[in-house]
Amino acid sequence: MFGKKENRAKPVPKIANSNSNSNVTYLAADCEVKGSFISNGNARIDGKVEGTVSVAGDLAIGQSAVLNANIDAQTISLAGEVRGNIKAKDLLELSSTARLYGDINIRQLKIDQGARFVGTSTFAETEEEKIKTNNKVTANNNGKNGENKTV
Repeated sequence: MFGKKENRAKPVPKIANSNSNSNVTYLAADCEVKGSFISNGNARIDGKVEGTVSVAGDLAIGQSAVLNANIDAQTISLAGEVRGNIKAKDLLELSSTARLYGDINIRQLKIDQGARFVGTSTFAETEEEKIKTNNKVTANNNGKNGENKTV
């Protein structure tokens, strides 16, 4: 109480777009996984992972986390270190403490000042965007005498 600091675990922050009924798989800072880390829901990693990470929902990677892994998830919030490629079906968010060394394939990207990212980025299209693009290309290729048609 007086002068003693309590050593409480940091609460897992609420993951964006998470269903209130879903559980969060948690890998603590003192845990290490070698191989595949697979979660059918949301997950938070504060420990070490070497291999692959596949999360059906949202993934939060804490400041103490070190991952040497390729990662696939819906939404990813990164505060720790990742060495590997990332595929986020929606949003990848890099906090100011994030260190990412690898290529990313995402729909949306948010980078806070101070974050480190070394790699290439590819922005993925939704199925609807792909159909619109394909329709425009097809219409342009079907134009006669240099005329372009827009669908």
